[in-house]
Amino acid sequence: MDAALAPIMVDLQVPSGVVPTVGDREWQDDPGAASCWLRSSDGIGMGVWVQTGQPFTVQVLTLADQVREWAVEALWKLGRPASWPACPYHPDRHPLVAREHDDQAVWVCPVLDAEVSTIGALAGFRSRKRHLRRRTPDRGMTGRCF
Repeated sequence: MDAALAPIMVDLQVPSGVVPTVGDREWQDDPGAASCWLRSSDGIGMGVWVQTGQPFTVQVLTLADQVREWAVEALWKLGRPASWPACPYHPDRHPLVAREHDDQAVWVCPVLDAEVSTIGALAGFRSRKRHLRRRTPDRGMTGRCF
């Protein structure tokens, strides 16, 4: 659980994010699952979990979806824009989504179907030139700079 949650926790530290307290491990009774609670500063929590037998990338993707749900709620309660992780191509319009690409968990703009960052490296995107990698049906990923 800690290893799969770690890259998402790194991404929560971007300026638009909010960092939870992680605690109350193993609230699930399922022996094939790992779980914990995410709590915001006001103490409101949400349980997250993964199946331990799944590949690591699948675990990260599963947690990314759950943590994104927690972050949106926590940001909304703080009166901040609740689109996390914010899409750099469409600020304040929609969050990025977690997807698998080349056996890696990545954040993708769902409108452009463009890979933004590997999960765990979102902060590095802000310092790089905005490079759009769009999927094409016959050629895989192509690049275009903005």
